[in-house]
Parts: sequence; structure tokens; C-alpha cells
Amino acid sequence: MLKAIYRLTKGARPPVPAAHTGALAESLGVSPGTATAAVKKLAERQLVEHQPYRGVELTQTGRRAAVAAIRRHRIVERFLADMLGYAWNEADRLAGSFEHELPQEVEDRLFLALDRPASCPHGFPIPAADWVDIPEMPPLYALEPGDVAEVAVPGSTDADVVAFLDTLGLRPGVRVEVREKHPFDGPLVLQVAGQDRTVSEKVASQIYVKKETSKDSPAAEAVGPEERKEQAV
Repeated sequence: MLKAIYRLTKGARPPVPAAHTGALAESLGVSPGTATAAVKKLAERQLVEHQPYRGVELTQTGRRAAVAAIRRHRIVERFLADMLGYAWNEADRLAGSFEHELPQEVEDRLFLALDRPASCPHGFPIPAADWVDIPEMPPLYALEPGDVAEVAVPGSTDADVVAFLDTLGLRPGVRVEVREKHPFDGPLVLQVAGQDRTVSEKVASQIYVKKETSKDSPAAEAVGPEERKEQAV
């Protein structure tokens, strides 16, 4: 429930402070009554604040708990994919079945055994243990020509869409460059592994990306601070 509230408020455009119980129920696949009862229990634990006609808002403690839950889920996904060989698009479903029973000590040991992974199998960042928030990743369609980014695909993505993306080479962790963006919600033309691929606005809006900045590029890394200083003179 905490993860759902966090994602509904963080993922809105622009982000909103509160989520309505109806949207929570739909997101979790439960009845509105079940969602309301769960929200009341969280409010009793001071993890959320629920005000009529305004919705459900995470407290600071609740936000930390939500980010911690997302961290645990993504570590478990990484374990399932890296150590047990599950496909990245299966790990999300399987992780949800037992992550809640995972002791903190086991989570910490898994993280170390996995060599402190930076991202889950879907390409989303694994937040540090002390994070209160997770950096936002824009949809692929928000990029402009010339932008370079690394792809992330949510576990909730429709299986047919995942299969289609696979034919284009658009998998988690893949690096893409936007070549063209057609106007009026037209398609994107991307360079993927040296080939041009065309993706519709509808599909590109379901994929998220970690956009590269100039300092992330190999050329920038090859130039040290002294060289950059000399170039600026």
C-alpha cells in the first residue's frame, strides 16, 4: 500500500501530494472498501494522513517506509534475476510474493552478495538505505532529438508491449539516442544498437529513461579537471 501511494503521487504529472482511495484500489486491484480499511490502519501507525475529499498523503515517516519497501523489492528482483536466473519481466511478480517477510539482515546480506547493485532488472535505481525520495525518471517520449538515455521498463508493462519492445531491442539498460521526434504526438525515431527504430507516442510514454548529461558521456569522463580547466582558458 505504501509503495502504491508513493508511486501514484510521485508518478503524477506534475507530482501531487495525495492519492485518492479510488485510484489506490484500482492500482492494487482491490475494492474501494478494502483500500479504505488499509489506509485507516496506516493512518493509525502515523504513516499516512487521510483527509476527506483530499486523499491520502504520506507522512515523512511513511515516505521513508515507502522508499525502504521499494528498495527491498528491487533488491529481491535483482536476486531473482541474477542468482536464480528469472527473466527481468518475471522478477517483479515473484518478488511481491515474499518480500514482506524478508528480515532486514537478509536484505542487507543480499545487497552485499549482489555486489551493491545500482539498479533493478527493470532499469530503475535501487535507492540507498537513507534515501527519503527516489530520483524521478521521465518517460522516453519526454526526450528531444539529440538526447541520449538508458531505458527502464516497468514490471507492470503489458506482456504484448514487452514482446514488441524486445523485437526493437528496447530492453532495460539499453542505451538509446533520439534521432527524430515528429510533431503533434507523432512517433520517435531512435537509434538502438546502431539501428534506427520507430516508436509511437503511446509506447514511448510507457518506457522510462535515465537521461545522460554531458558529464556522463565517455568523452567527458576521458577529460580530467585540469584538462577541462585548460580548455576553458
